[in-house]
Amino acid sequence: MLIEDYENWFKNPDFWVKYRPLMFDPDRMEDTGIDVSGLIKLAGLKDEMDILDLCCGEGRHSLEFARRGFHVTGIDITEPYLEQAEKSAKDEELDITFLRRDVREYVQEDGFDFAMNYFSSFGYFDDPEDDLLFCSNTCRSLKAGGSFLIDTIGKETAALHFKETEWFERDGYCIMLEYSITDGWTHIENRWLFISADHENPGILHETKFKHRLYSAVEMAELLTKAGFSEVRFFGGLDGRPYDHKAKRMLTLAIK
Repeated sequence: MLIEDYENWFKNPDFWVKYRPLMFDPDRMEDTGIDVSGLIKLAGLKDEMDILDLCCGEGRHSLEFARRGFHVTGIDITEPYLEQAEKSAKDEELDITFLRRDVREYVQEDGFDFAMNYFSSFGYFDDPEDDLLFCSNTCRSLKAGGSFLIDTIGKETAALHFKETEWFERDGYCIMLEYSITDGWTHIENRWLFISADHENPGILHETKFKHRLYSAVEMAELLTKAGFSEVRFFGGLDGRPYDHKAKRMLTLAIK
């Protein structure tokens, strides 16, 4: 079954529900505390600061920040994820604000000390001007001196570690991921297939295709500077390692 394309594929809740096992595997969930410790250190965060978690999903980072005493607002457009985030916060008696908003529309002037967009949730929009709007809104939502961290795959790391296919088994599925570079290294195109691991009933259960925009460090710095940030720094990991030929991710820290 092909998950039908939406005009904006990322607005399709079926996509996020069907592919939840891929997004929130046990190893990634276990790393949440390590992620938050790294974010606090890298961005120099202080106790009880105001945190904005953009594209927060089920709120795994929002919840961990709140456990540590930060004031957190989580933004996402996927209602099933937000429902789970709110349930988790209620179960733990954590005071977190979760809002169903499009990041192209959400602004809270001078409201936060730190904003984050973690785990490849950047570059989904068809129009690059929407990426600029997203970054401009975030800049406006930060207090003076506040910072915005984007975690994504840079063009440099995509070229260095590129694989056309990979597959693994999880939750009773055989999951195959296919990747291709398109539009002159502007986008990475994805084809994700969930295949039945039941030998008696083989076949593709779910299939979806989508693409997202890739940025080099130079292009990301230009975008964030245009959005209003005064300084842009790059790292190859939350431990502060350089963004160089050994990096696997591109972490961008923009200062207002």
